[in-house]
Amino acid sequence: MKNKRDVVYLIIIIFLIGLCAQLYYSFRYLPAHQISVYYNQDHPLNTEIINEIRDADKFVYFSVYTFTRADIKDALLAAKYRGLKVIGLTDKDQYSQLDQQKKLIQELEKNGIPVYQQNHAGIMHTKVLVTDKAYASGSYNWTAAATDLNDEVLEVGHDQTLRQKYESILEEMFKKYETNTGSVI
Repeated sequence: MKNKRDVVYLIIIIFLIGLCAQLYYSFRYLPAHQISVYYNQDHPLNTEIINEIRDADKFVYFSVYTFTRADIKDALLAAKYRGLKVIGLTDKDQYSQLDQQKKLIQELEKNGIPVYQQNHAGIMHTKVLVTDKAYASGSYNWTAAATDLNDEVLEVGHDQTLRQKYESILEEMFKKYETNTGSVI
């Protein structure tokens, strides 16, 4: 009887060790956090936007009120050249009043990236980036002043439920403001 009991105890101990090892490795490889919030006076927000664009595998969607940063434009172009679907949205008045923004947007469009503008009396004031892996949202316009001077925040997240919600919102906005060039979604 002592032999059977020892075998049972040994089996239980081996089972518990295996369970503990499985739990340890499961928790060890989970992301430390799925949402980070950055303040531009402590951290360059443009690098967070660029990192998320570079990390994308399938698509990059964005909507931004003011967009004049060439480094972010270059990251979007690189994503397009990698074969990703890249679509954007910006404010029509900012587009027409800021030559730097107009030039940047025209370069994106010339390279096959549609950038829509809202067609209502209000402003398109969202500042959102969403990819197949992450989202970024906050007060941050993609400008030098917003990067270096203003007080701006940016939330970057990898939570799939939130990411999918942002994706749905941007897809809805794209459909709403899509020009007569055909369906993009």
